[in-house]
Formats: sequence, C-alpha cells, structure tokens
Amino acid sequence: MEMTIEQEVRLRIEKRSPTREEYQSLGSQSDWNTVENQFEKIAFGKEVYSVVVLDGLNMVGMGRVIGDGAIYFNIQDLMVHPAYNSKKVGGLVMDNIEGYFKTIASRHAYIGLTVTSGTKEFYKKYGFVQRKSKSLEMFKIVIRHS
Repeated sequence: MEMTIEQEVRLRIEKRSPTREEYQSLGSQSDWNTVENQFEKIAFGKEVYSVVVLDGLNMVGMGRVIGDGAIYFNIQDLMVHPAYNSKKVGGLVMDNIEGYFKTIASRHAYIGLTVTSGTKEFYKKYGFVQRKSKSLEMFKIVIRHS
C-alpha cells in the first residue's frame, strides 16, 4: 500500500519482518538498543505480525508483534527514523497493527507494550492505559461482542 503524507514524502507499507540490516540501521539512527547478531537470529522471523514503512528503498519505520497469535500479544520495536517523527509514520505503523488485531485477536485478548515517558500520549490514542504500578508498561484488553 502506498500513501503520500507530504508532497515530497511517498511512503510504502509492507507487511513483513525487517531485514537484519534494516533493523540495525534504523535502530542506530533512532537511539534504539540494537540486539546482538546471535539473538537476532533467534528472535527475528518468529513474530506473529510485522510491518515496515519504506520511503523509496529506505526503511523509516517499523513495528513487530510477538505473542501466541490469539490471546496474548506484545507490541515490540515500534521505531521511527528521527527525520520522520513529524510525518505520522508511527501512526501508520500502529494503524496497521491495530488492523491486524481486529482480524486475529480473540474476544478478550491482552495486548501489552512498554512505553517511554514521551510516548504515553501516543499509545493512549489507541486505547492503551497505564498499569497501576510504577512500571511504564501499558496494556489494553480487546473486547469483542460477537
């Protein structure tokens, strides 16, 4: 799917895992703690859902969902290149992930994620609430009436 956010930015969303190179590149540019190669080999490709956002050939955003694929999910590695922070790339990633949850998650699925102080409001827009603890973890319960 291709979307134009601003005249000079043409973004493409792909439902796939990032390559190791894409992940390392975006992580290093986003002040993200990247994972050592031996752990990447174990972890990547085992997510239940993943999406990347590309501007041309360059990955500028991504998000992964891990879990059992029905009841328990955790959003991981939602990263956006700093130059694209004001271009709604994070929203594109989350909208896509939310679409996945609507089609696959069970009626009372648990969806968790860990936030930083600067991202709480972003996730609240998607229905996440903070736990009643000092942790920065947020969660939401999917309730379906069907």
